[in-house]
Amino acid sequence: MDILGYVGERVVVTGAASGMGAAVARLLGEQGAEVHALDVQPVEAPAKQSIHCDLRDRESIDAALTRLPESLFGVFHCAGLPGPPFSNLDTMLVNFVGPRHLTAGLLPRLVRGGAISSISSVAGMGWEKNREAVEALLDTPDFDAGSDWCQAHPKQANGYLFSKQCIILETKRRAAEWVDRELRVNCISPSPTDTPMLSSFHQQVTREFLEEHFLSPLGRNATPEEQAEPLVLLGSRAARFVSGQNLYVDFGYVASVECGARKSLL
Repeated sequence: MDILGYVGERVVVTGAASGMGAAVARLLGEQGAEVHALDVQPVEAPAKQSIHCDLRDRESIDAALTRLPESLFGVFHCAGLPGPPFSNLDTMLVNFVGPRHLTAGLLPRLVRGGAISSISSVAGMGWEKNREAVEALLDTPDFDAGSDWCQAHPKQANGYLFSKQCIILETKRRAAEWVDRELRVNCISPSPTDTPMLSSFHQQVTREFLEEHFLSPLGRNATPEEQAEPLVLLGSRAARFVSGQNLYVDFGYVASVECGARKSLL
C-alpha cells in the first residue's frame, strides 16, 4: 500500500544539493515521486530535472518558475544559509524571502490536497516573543518589498534566527489562509544536525557552546535522514489532516525547555 501517496506525483525541492535537502530529494525519489530539484550547486540526487536557482535573486527564481511543471503535489523548502560567513541580508533572502516568492509563483499549480513543507529550526522557537517584527516582514507583499524591509531593519532582520522565526509564523498564517483550497502548510524545526552547515555554527558560537545548550537529549546530533523523513511524512497523503504545524524534530529538546528541565536561551 502506497500510504505516503508520492508515486507519480511531481514535487519541487529547494536546497537539493546537500544536507537535509539532498536527503529529502533522495527519499522522495525512492517513494516514486518525480523530483524537480533547485539549488545553486550541482544536485547528485536522482531528479527529473535539476535547475540552477539562486534564492537571493528574484530573476533567478522567476526563471526557475518557467521550467517547473504546471501541476504539482508538493513543495519542499530545504535551502538555507547559516548566517556568517554570509551576510544577514543574503541569509534572510535564501531562508525566507526567496522561498516565499517561489511559493507565490507555484501556488496556482498546487493541486487540491497538495502540501508545502519547510525547514525551520529550534533556533526559531522564540518567535512569539518577537512577533511584532516577524509580522512586519510577513506583511510585506513581495520579494522586493521583503528585501527592502530587511535592509531598512537590520537589527530585526538579523539573519538565521529571525529567518527561522519567520518561517514558523508564515507556516501558520498560510495554513489558515489556504484551507479553502485544501492546501496543507507545515514545517519542521530540527535540533543540530550533521550537515555541511553545522561547521558554520561551530565557527560562530563554538562546538562546545552548541553542544552544551542545544544538543538533543540523546547526546548526539541528528542525521539528515532523521530530519528528511518527518518532513516527507508531513508533505504526504498520510498527513492529509495535518496543517499549520511546526514539528520539533529534536528528540525532546524543546519539550525539556518547556517543562523546565533545561534552560532556554531563546
